[in-house]
Amino acid sequence: MKRRNWRFKKSFLVFCAVILTLLLVGVCAWVAKTVHPKSVTSDGESVNAQAEQSTEDGYAQQNAPTSQQNDESQEPSASAPPASAPPASVPPTDPDDKVIYLTFDDGPSKNTTRILDILDQYGIKATFFVIHTYDGCEAQLKEIADRGHAIGLHSYSHDFSIYSSVDTYFEDLNKISDLVYDATGIRSKLVRFPGGTSNTISKNYCSGIMTTLSQELPARGYYYFDWDWDSTDASDKQVPASQIYEKSIKAAQCGDSHVILLMHDAPIKSTTTDALPDIIQYYKDCGYRFDVLSGTSYTYHHNPNN
Repeated sequence: MKRRNWRFKKSFLVFCAVILTLLLVGVCAWVAKTVHPKSVTSDGESVNAQAEQSTEDGYAQQNAPTSQQNDESQEPSASAPPASAPPASVPPTDPDDKVIYLTFDDGPSKNTTRILDILDQYGIKATFFVIHTYDGCEAQLKEIADRGHAIGLHSYSHDFSIYSSVDTYFEDLNKISDLVYDATGIRSKLVRFPGGTSNTISKNYCSGIMTTLSQELPARGYYYFDWDWDSTDASDKQVPASQIYEKSIKAAQCGDSHVILLMHDAPIKSTTTDALPDIIQYYKDCGYRFDVLSGTSYTYHHNPNN
């Protein structure tokens, strides 16, 4: 009898030890999970290049006050390593569909005509974010539309003082909108901010204006576009065509399936036009199709820095 009781006590003690061990393991696991939670990568993390600050519109910045030039030159290039894409970015609907959107800012000019001819040779379309470059530019605006390309609104004056207030910005935007409408009969809803959404020059005029405008534009029915790859043709007055080519094809080399490429057709940007045929051919050889931006296309937004 005594031996039987001892066996029972021994079994009971073993059982208790097992339960206690399991409890301790559970507590330790809970503490570890609480103190060192598993890091999660957002589904919206971008593999594209996005800068904290754009280098767009370099030729215009050369005419800006010295304080603005210094502010811009201290910022990283728009071809810098990627940051996470803001929630406003619309993800590609089909990741297997490789598409590039060629975008040209600051025209029209004599380079615009050359670019249109090159695009026609390859049978592709692009998007032009236009400004009032000269009196009589309506004929070129009409030519862009007549050849089947998309026209977006960049700015009428391309003066950063448009960021002095919401009203000042939309007064300028309405002027370029009316100019495009009078020339083409198209009331464009596509917009690109001078300097991009992430520009910091706007801080010299109005604190928080880019954050406000990035919300106000969609509320008024507009679609605004930044870029996820930069040709860097605005980093100097005359960037060598070879550099523009090398920077422009990096998206394909990195395997991006959806690309919004920033380029310029301003009067001084002749080397961009020189590099364009090789850029187009490279993306064609890589299996990309070319399309225009629209209200339903892939969208990329920079995070506002002001």
